[in-house]
Amino acid sequence: MAKYPCPCCGFLTLDEKPPGTYYICPVCFWEDDRVQFDDPDYRGGANRGSLREARENYRRIGAIDENSLRHVRAPLADEVPPSSKVGSDE
Repeated sequence: MAKYPCPCCGFLTLDEKPPGTYYICPVCFWEDDRVQFDDPDYRGGANRGSLREARENYRRIGAIDENSLRHVRAPLADEVPPSSKVGSDE
């Protein structure tokens, strides 16, 4: 089964193609939200902070925010994408 990249951390953790699946990534704890995908500075919706803030937090602390640290795990070997765009703002 194909996996798709999380819009926040970039690891291949989603079972359906984003945006708008509302799946929660087990690596960074981001909930895939179409509104926040289309406007990465939008705060609210499925996630408290913006996608841009969550990406920065993931790079800095390994989760979308400090409260989410207890819910995350390291990516599995098959979740690492072939490219090195993990956690990028692209």
